[in-house]
Amino acid sequence: MKRFFTLIIMATCLIMAGCSDTSSSVPSAIRNRISQYSNVIQRVDECQYHSNTVYFFCGRSDISDGMDYLFSVNGTLMATFGGISGHGDGNCADFYESARVVRVVWANGRYVD
Repeated sequence: MKRFFTLIIMATCLIMAGCSDTSSSVPSAIRNRISQYSNVIQRVDECQYHSNTVYFFCGRSDISDGMDYLFSVNGTLMATFGGISGHGDGNCADFYESARVVRVVWANGRYVD
């Protein structure tokens, strides 16, 4: 849980710092997933997880059964977190302890520029 809060704080700092990334630097499969999930997520973080680049889709906090989603670079769903049970699907159980946020790529309904 401590790692989760660290990820949130790091992502917030990146947003406030005004990152200069554009949507063109985000893989097309992830851009497609952002379009697909934009109504249920509030932010997308690019992370390093076990030496792989992954994308963490942070669910909206105003949805009671909101979920977080983890996708590979090619857009394959790797894991879900949260939801009604609060546990997700149980895949990538060490994500919060092992992942490192590289940058925020999408927040507040737009790509971070």
